Amino acid sequence: MKAYRLSGVRSENPTEALTLTESVDPTGQPGYGQVLVRMHAAALNYRDVMIMRGDYAIPAATGTVPLSDGAGEVMAIGDGVQSLAVGDRVTSTYFLRWIDGTLTPELVREQFGASRDGVLAEYLLCSEESLVKMPDHLTMEEAATLPCSALTAWSALTGPRPVLPGESVLTLGTGGVSLFAVQLAQLFGARVIAATSSEAKAERIRELGADTVINYQEHPEWDRLVLDATAGRGVDRVIETVGPQTLDRSIRSTAFGGELAHIGGGGFSDPASQTFDPRVLHGRSLTLRRITVGSRCAFEQMNRAITLHQLRPVIDKVVPFADAADAYRRIQERSHVGKAVVAIG
Repeated sequence: MKAYRLSGVRSENPTEALTLTESVDPTGQPGYGQVLVRMHAAALNYRDVMIMRGDYAIPAATGTVPLSDGAGEVMAIGDGVQSLAVGDRVTSTYFLRWIDGTLTPELVREQFGASRDGVLAEYLLCSEESLVKMPDHLTMEEAATLPCSALTAWSALTGPRPVLPGESVLTLGTGGVSLFAVQLAQLFGARVIAATSSEAKAERIRELGADTVINYQEHPEWDRLVLDATAGRGVDRVIETVGPQTLDRSIRSTAFGGELAHIGGGGFSDPASQTFDPRVLHGRSLTLRRITVGSRCAFEQMNRAITLHQLRPVIDKVVPFADAADAYRRIQERSHVGKAVVAIG
């Protein structure tokens, strides 16, 4: 079995931080409740770059197989497995044991590619509860993008109070979460306003159906354009995927009584980026909610919606297994529009 493993060198260079290893293919019957999956594709998140550098909240030990998001085919099942059968096409879940209900610190610590071996390998052996059947109309590469980015966007739009038809949603950038939010918000009948950094990226977002697109490089005070686009009211939901650099303007873009779904994890270690002025919250009566991906039950709900509407994820680039480091670099450069995927099969 070929698998990438973290070398123990915490580096910005994936060629240094990752080692391609080879071992005997898994044989024998999976244990009770376990499933053996032949992996076909894996997708990257910025979290995987953070793990590679050694600055993720849950450190990964030397030798850990990276990546949390993957898709493959069930090759064998152990006794007690009830929801899956040989031949089923499945995706991994981000949190191995978060089935439903409230997320706890104990559940957070169980993550593929961090505390447990991940999916950047030819095979994955895991519990039945850590897998979800993928939508039939998707390719393996498309399905591999769902466990983190798509589910995070879904959770940001549903949550305690889902976005309603006719409401407005603001997205930032062209990463996986942002583009999934553009697509999923339309399923809720929401109006989508998107902010991005170039005209080429803006055109791609328009193709996905965004109603208004703002180039924040040309308009540094982009929150004013958001207010203009909403007749001064602001948006009902902000999908905040950047961090402290944009938080102030995201709040200024939010309507009275609206919600800011905070997802971005970068920039907090840089003192120069700490520009948030808490006074901007005065008189706004908004909700600031931190999004931490989602449960397996939420994943299955989202997949039903994706299937009903035949939604297809946006893939930036698919690279072969031997060139997995290139997918890491694509995410590091932040030049991607959609998801970077590694083809394993």
